[in-house]
Amino acid sequence: MKKVVLVVLLAGVVALLLGVITQLVGHAVIITAAAWNDLAQTLVLMAIGVGVLEYLNKK
Repeated sequence: MKKVVLVVLLAGVVALLLGVITQLVGHAVIITAAAWNDLAQTLVLMAIGVGVLEYLNKK
């Protein structure tokens, strides 16, 4: 489970970086900057949820 949290968190960071790059470039890189940032937010929230689930299962 710990690996899943790290992979999802890393994917969120990559999505956030792509959102920043897309905003700086000024045009869509595959999708718009707002969509990249929404994806990053969703992935980080998923990583938090999986981390909490892992913590509660160990208790």
